[in-house]
Amino acid sequence: MQNKLVRQVAAVAASLFLAACGGGGSDSAPPAPPPPATGLCANGVSFAVVTTAAPAPGKNAAAALVGCSGSIGNPQWTQTAGPAVTLMSDKTQTISFDPPAAGSYGFRLGFRDPGGVDRSQDVTLAASGSAAATRLTLRVSQSVRMGGNVSVRAWPTLAAGETVQSITWTQLEGPTVTIDSSDPYVALFVAPDVARDTPIRLRATLLTASGLSDSDEALVLVERYSQAPASDTEAVWHGDHVSRVYAYRPNGRYANVLAGCVYEANLHYTGVQRNTCPLTLLPFLAQEPFLAQDSGGTLPSVEQVMDRVVVSHDWLGRNFENFLRTQDTRGDFRRMLNSVTAVVLGAQVRPSFYYAVTGAIYLDGDNFWLTPDERDTVNEAPDFRSDFDRELQYSDLWRYVQNSRSIFVFFDARSRLTRDVNYLLYEAGWLMYHELGHALDFLPPSQYTALNSALDAWGNIGPRYSNQQLTSDLVTAAFPLTSTEMAGLAQVKFQGATANPTQRGYAPDQVAGFFSIDRATDEYNYSTQYEDVAMSLEEFLMQHRLGIQRDKAITDKITDSTTGSTLIVRWGQRGRVGAANIKPRVRSIVQQLAPWVGPTAIDNLPAPLAMRAGESWEANLAPQAIPRARRLQTQEPTLLQLWQLKKELQRMQHRRHAHVKLPPAR
Repeated sequence: MQNKLVRQVAAVAASLFLAACGGGGSDSAPPAPPPPATGLCANGVSFAVVTTAAPAPGKNAAAALVGCSGSIGNPQWTQTAGPAVTLMSDKTQTISFDPPAAGSYGFRLGFRDPGGVDRSQDVTLAASGSAAATRLTLRVSQSVRMGGNVSVRAWPTLAAGETVQSITWTQLEGPTVTIDSSDPYVALFVAPDVARDTPIRLRATLLTASGLSDSDEALVLVERYSQAPASDTEAVWHGDHVSRVYAYRPNGRYANVLAGCVYEANLHYTGVQRNTCPLTLLPFLAQEPFLAQDSGGTLPSVEQVMDRVVVSHDWLGRNFENFLRTQDTRGDFRRMLNSVTAVVLGAQVRPSFYYAVTGAIYLDGDNFWLTPDERDTVNEAPDFRSDFDRELQYSDLWRYVQNSRSIFVFFDARSRLTRDVNYLLYEAGWLMYHELGHALDFLPPSQYTALNSALDAWGNIGPRYSNQQLTSDLVTAAFPLTSTEMAGLAQVKFQGATANPTQRGYAPDQVAGFFSIDRATDEYNYSTQYEDVAMSLEEFLMQHRLGIQRDKAITDKITDSTTGSTLIVRWGQRGRVGAANIKPRVRSIVQQLAPWVGPTAIDNLPAPLAMRAGESWEANLAPQAIPRARRLQTQEPTLLQLWQLKKELQRMQHRRHAHVKLPPAR
């Protein structure tokens, strides 16, 4: 049956994925022709405006401000004329929208020019024509700093009876980039180095099965911005990409220093160029005078938290604030936020992480979108570690479940879907517990009163880190993980080490044997001691506070033809955090990092529920399921199931790879 299924996939994948059809997408687009000279910055001008060529209803319309002689500061777009449109990126150099009707759309841009002068610029886009029943729309035009990831998605609108035959991508202008269109619905590339702000234009062309054709264009402005080189190990962000962000509350208490203190490439935490912010300038939230007190500990207000929020787009701040007001009913997230200086929410942040040098957490915007327009602005580039385990002969899966249902809903990236704010508790709750677990590991509540405001965040955290006084140090010493095999596999799966012949030969049952008798709650625990603590605290709080248990399984190797109903579990547990040999180390973690949780909470955790080995990942979702043999005889996986599992695996990888970032090794 599997061979038959593989043949079916090969035969009809063109119609579903468009990955192998004539004229369809490929792993990379052909090299673009030499880019035409734009002439934008001729005659020594310091800035210039570029727009899409022929805006039309139902198509992408965009305008961008180019810094010719230097960088543009503080961009702010407002609409001045025409049918009302929503500008999702109004504080970036590029705006993008779909004109709802023909007409003249006017905008005013306030900004600081390369010479430091505050200016304004009026821009008009004239849309003509009407939207066709079958059309292609690109979303979205955007600005990105050089070295950043870019994704532009193609959205076909089809008249009744039409189907997509192919979508092809072409670069029209700008320095040549390599476009990954292995999924033809989305073009991915890395913004190249440029001498000044430089536009890149892309065109996608839709061909339907009946022979209709339509195209649309998108504008990507690559901003000239020097990142910290990997060789500069004294730099806070050496070798990393820093995207444009700003304080969500422009009049907030720390608005003038937030972005500069936690997300600027020129920051240095040591050496002669040291310029990180002391706590007198940007203190930890725990150092604030609090508006609310209760017997469970000091509770910051939502307003105090939001004064620490840095965003790439305003919608991220709105949704995060809504999340705190509606979902943080027990105050856990706000209490845990005492251990951070700032919260950075970015469309370019992937994976999410905590950084001990700045004392801030950095969260992937994909966890917080509610509308399709918001989702359009989130970069879709995969986590760079997604393929590290390709040579291993087993897979490991996880999910959170409630009432025998996965809490993670599948949102098809090719559909204009909306999420409810209540869903953010499922989408972002685990992430907040994880990243704030890292923050608490490096700055637990017991250390709040000992903070020295004359020092920066790392000046306070670094000595405890160097002297191995973190909770993760103490837990590792008292309750060590003992499987050397799992520790080695974690280096392959999460750190990029090359698998040796022994590791490549491990069967799923062998790996299950290594893992099941140890004290880790997940394979990711073995990547570092910091992930060990964060994973354990995350799973405990999800179960204790939210009544959501975690499934963990070792399965057969996932292949291109695997679905949830054909993937066989070789070992697995639900609620592993309640295992007798794991509870003592979890108790130690909770007592040190979340002391407001009652001391009996760990004792009340139920014992893990064993999964049924030999049955599928899907069948193990419910306590009672159809026997595996019957399912395989009567249910043949569909192409949609194949595609869905692939996308769900990508989401699992994004979630698991939330991590802690550290300075050079101690």
